[in-house]
Amino acid sequence: HQLTTIFYGHPLTDRLFGLPIEFFLHPGVGLHWKSAKQDYELELILSIKFYYTIPLPVRIRFGAAEGVSCVTDVPYREEQNLAPKGYTTSQYLNYLDFSLDLNLGDITPGKSLDRLWLGYYIHHRSAIFKSAQQFGRIEGGSNFQAIYLQYHF
Repeated sequence: HQLTTIFYGHPLTDRLFGLPIEFFLHPGVGLHWKSAKQDYELELILSIKFYYTIPLPVRIRFGAAEGVSCVTDVPYREEQNLAPKGYTTSQYLNYLDFSLDLNLGDITPGKSLDRLWLGYYIHHRSAIFKSAQQFGRIEGGSNFQAIYLQYHF
């Protein structure tokens, strides 16, 4: 099962409690690709994402996001994760992502790639371990892993 996403980060602040932690409004859209088990499915995401850059000679950036996700139809992977537990999942779930980025400008000659980051992230939809009434008090969800490029304007 494959997922392709596109996100936009709108800057909210570049410091939190005096620390260099950047916050972004982080809306996105995802396409769950058609397979033998499911049709194409659209996912809409709205989250807040923060980044902390470790100031090494090669900058490394850690990111985390929290928000909500809504899909046109529940992905097959989620249905399979929940069926043995006797749960049905929801189109509307909590969204988390965790990322680790490497600045490409720091590892290439010149500064032409200084605003380009190569990253790895985990895309997670969850009902928060039955604790959230708004998600139907179900347990389970899905994870997708991805490698991406991000340009920081």
